[in-house]
Amino acid sequence: MDINKFRKAIDSDDGLKSKRKILISLCVILIGLNFSGATLHEANTFIFKLKFTNHENIINLLAISIMYLTLRYYGYAKQYHEKLFVYWSQRMLDDYRVFCYFPKEENISGLLSARIDVWSGDEPGIQSPKYKINGLFKRNITYKTDDYDEINGQRYFERNIELNDYNNEWRRRDYLKLLSYEARYQIIALFTDRESLDLLFPYIISIVALVSFICRNILINNV
Repeated sequence: MDINKFRKAIDSDDGLKSKRKILISLCVILIGLNFSGATLHEANTFIFKLKFTNHENIINLLAISIMYLTLRYYGYAKQYHEKLFVYWSQRMLDDYRVFCYFPKEENISGLLSARIDVWSGDEPGIQSPKYKINGLFKRNITYKTDDYDEINGQRYFERNIELNDYNNEWRRRDYLKLLSYEARYQIIALFTDRESLDLLFPYIISIVALVSFICRNILINNV
C-alpha cells in the first residue's frame, strides 16, 4: 500500500475532519468547565445568543454529546485504523527475528517458526502470512490456501494458526516475546506515522474529558 495515498485519503476526508473538530472542541470546553469550576453563561450561535440557567444539565449534555461523537468519529476512523494496523504489523513480520522465509531451502525461521507447523511446499501462502488480533491477548497468523471439495470443487480461503495454542515448540514465553515485538512496533508506528497520533488524539482527549466529568467534584474542591 502507498503510504502517501493513505495520507491524502485521511487529509481529504471531510467527514472525519468535521467529527474530529467538533469532538475536540466539546472536549476542551468540558475539560475547562470541570477543572476551573466555571459556568457556561452564554453561547453565540451566530444567529442568536443562548443563556443557560441550569449549569449542571449543560455539563451532563456535553458529556453525553462527547460519548456520542466519539462513537461517530470511530465510525469514520475505523477504516484508517485497520490500514494502519496492516502497516505496522507487516513491518513486524518483515523483521527476520519474528518471521523469515528462505525460498531456496523452502524454510521458515524466526520466532514464529516454532508455531508454524506447515511446510511452504504444501502451503505456499505461508510465505506471506498476515498478523491478526482476534481479541484481548488473542493473536493469529493467517495465510491464503485452497483445497478441493467434491461438491463445490476448488475453494480458496484463509487459514488461521492460533498463537494462543501452546505445544512443546511454541510456549507461553514465546508468545509473550511476540507481544513485546508487537508493542515495540506499535510504539514506533505511533511516533513515525503522523496519522497514528492524529487518529488517536480525539480518543485521548475524549477520555480525559469524560474522566474530568466523573471526577468533577474532586477537581473543583482541589482548585
